[in-house]
Amino acid sequence: MNIAPSLRTAAVVFGLVVPGIAGAQTAAPPPSAELSPPSEAGAAAIDAALRDWAARMLGGTVDTAAMPLSVAAQDEAYRMELALGGSFFDDMLVLDDGMLAATVKPLEEGRWAILGASLPSKLRGEVRESPGAAPSTLAIGIESQQTTGTIDPALATTSTFSTEITGYTTERRSAEGVQSSRIGRMTGQAEWQPAGPGRVNIRGNSLVEDYSGTSPLPGGSQMTVAIERMTGLTRIENFDVESLAPLLRTAFALGATARADGKPAARPPGTAEEKTLARELLGQVFALLDSFETEQRYTGITLDAGPLMSGSLRRLEVGFALSAPAGQSGFSLRLAMEGLETKLIPEGAWRDIVPHRVALSPNVSGIPKEALLDYLRQAIDTEGANIEEETMRLLGANPVTVGVDDLLVALGPMRLTGGGSVELVNAVEATGRAELRATGLDELIRHANAKPELKMATPVLIFLKGIGRQKGAETIWTITYSDSKMVVNDTDLSDLMPSGR
Repeated sequence: MNIAPSLRTAAVVFGLVVPGIAGAQTAAPPPSAELSPPSEAGAAAIDAALRDWAARMLGGTVDTAAMPLSVAAQDEAYRMELALGGSFFDDMLVLDDGMLAATVKPLEEGRWAILGASLPSKLRGEVRESPGAAPSTLAIGIESQQTTGTIDPALATTSTFSTEITGYTTERRSAEGVQSSRIGRMTGQAEWQPAGPGRVNIRGNSLVEDYSGTSPLPGGSQMTVAIERMTGLTRIENFDVESLAPLLRTAFALGATARADGKPAARPPGTAEEKTLARELLGQVFALLDSFETEQRYTGITLDAGPLMSGSLRRLEVGFALSAPAGQSGFSLRLAMEGLETKLIPEGAWRDIVPHRVALSPNVSGIPKEALLDYLRQAIDTEGANIEEETMRLLGANPVTVGVDDLLVALGPMRLTGGGSVELVNAVEATGRAELRATGLDELIRHANAKPELKMATPVLIFLKGIGRQKGAETIWTITYSDSKMVVNDTDLSDLMPSGR
């Protein structure tokens, strides 16, 4: 359902290709010099540079000398076209004829203007999940599109990209049925800001409007999803552009090794060569960037998958972030939803107290980046044989903090907010503190007591009210946990907790 990354694909493709082309061009003239007009010699230099870039990026998986590329001088610009038809990755992807094209114009100080770039407006092919498997057919269509921008191959100044696509459709036919989708309009912008030699900070945003999709379900039925609007934000810190090529080469080598032994590529690395490549790839991924953050917002979601699996959601937010500040790895997640309507919840009292708004932001931190890398490499070497023992050792040396920020639950007339954190030393040792605040608890108790279906919940709500601390209209619970003892305000609830011993 997350279509937003498709927006950035075109910008990323052209953002990587064009610097590769321009970077190997002849030296850029000084700012005061008059730019030379495009020429056959310049086109030949761009052609050679792109083939060299492809060889470095794709690691020998493509015969770059035979690559169907053409570059020609066109007025004050260069026109580049790359034919996409053919068989790739041991026949796992077969594409009919299509054309990837871009028109670029040299600017002063070695910068380039992307006057236009485009994907094939119609593209068909076959996809196999594994070598020798029955293929499924794939068809992609685009009614109109445009990608423009300005790029500095030296990464010394800011580069920008902008993409707009309308009428984007996909259809995939397989033995399971037909899967299709359509997007009315999508736009995206990306900005590369210099962050050091060969590195950039990336900022991107995207908008998708009028999405609809269908997928087959067991038994011959189908699921239909429609989304009025999707927006996305992405932030990447200190991305190492130059290290992307060796990372891709390692990934391709690992995939080729896995296919060569005839076993599924998704299985864990087993041979000595695969383990060596997997360890190398892991290190390259960890060194690729300092942090990654993305956020997607969906509004106007409807789902129809039969009488018992249909409904709507007014808004959904999903986001996550990965970072390693001061060498400490961290992960955070953002979830929020509101306006749920579904036939799974029967009419009546229960529907009245279904959470109509929920938000929370869990996070995990505390393990040094290098310790986590060593742990994962050890798991590769042992194929996970001692994973529980290694996990306990990792936690013992590096206690992990698990927290929840910005908790919000709107339950009928009650609104619950709060947050807290727990420090985990091992599977049974933990200490933590949290605070929860509720407004409207009295109204919820009265509502539950007035409904026969909800009367069973009344004693629990009254108990929670009794151990809470009142401050104006709020009921507050301060929760502490240490030495297997949980205390809420001044009430010891340890005997109500499951025993960990």
